[in-house]
Amino acid sequence: MQKVASAKLHKAQTLLGYVLPYEVRLRNILLTFVHEGCISCKDGSLFLRNEMLQTAVTDARAVNKVSLVFVASDTGLCGAYNSNMERKLFEVVEEYAGLPADHVTLYPIGQKMLETAKKTEHPINDTFVDLMTHLSFSSVELFANTLIEEYKNGLSDKTEFVFYHFRSMASQVIRRDVLLPFQAIPEGVEVRMPDTEPKGKHGVFIPQEHQTRVLGPDDVEGYLTEPNGEELLEALLLRVIQYNFYKSVLDANASEHAARTIAMKAASENAEDLIKDLKLQYNKSRQQAITAEILDIVSGSVR
Repeated sequence: MQKVASAKLHKAQTLLGYVLPYEVRLRNILLTFVHEGCISCKDGSLFLRNEMLQTAVTDARAVNKVSLVFVASDTGLCGAYNSNMERKLFEVVEEYAGLPADHVTLYPIGQKMLETAKKTEHPINDTFVDLMTHLSFSSVELFANTLIEEYKNGLSDKTEFVFYHFRSMASQVIRRDVLLPFQAIPEGVEVRMPDTEPKGKHGVFIPQEHQTRVLGPDDVEGYLTEPNGEELLEALLLRVIQYNFYKSVLDANASEHAARTIAMKAASENAEDLIKDLKLQYNKSRQQAITAEILDIVSGSVR
């Protein structure tokens, strides 16, 4: 089981290594697009806005309904992986004790998480409980789109994703990310106003003939958007959320296999120690029996 878990871990790490650079680059493009001027004009007006995008603390809408996604495994034999996540579920649910029970919906991923969710009084959506069994981008994309549609339709005001983050082979920590609304401008980050000479690391991005005109909704510092900024923001934001979700699921998958590899390695070492102890005990008992027989023979011959 250790060898099987190790092979699955290697596969999960490889896939995560492929997806992570793309997800990071995609997110950076969106953040650059937002931070460098697509939100605020010089006159203070806003010309790009998306309901899934939170650009400031004041943009956050009132949280009356919450969707909570928890990821665990389908089986055990992975150390404290499931038990720690179970405790985390009750901690997070307790934070929303002020909301009505039916306003906090749980989305368990993994059979162990489903069993724990049933112990609460909150509604459970188990449509994607087998997501880790048939893990693919299409299935994760479908799940992410479901959460996005619920957020757009007002069925949820906030979506949180709780999962294990893979730090190293011996270290996996529980992370809690806000999937929706997307945090475009974290607290403490200042939005820059677009100027008439958009520049990047390698100089001016916008051609010389466009530098003197006033930047509008389709002109962002470092970017010329086509067909328009609103459509680009909508498509880019949707893709960023999908890949952020996919990356997190792969992260949890790698963490599960790492935890199982470590647990099975410890079990193998314990089994080897147990075998050594049993062999020693067996040899001692055998030696005692032989010694007793020799003593009986010797004592009989003396008589």
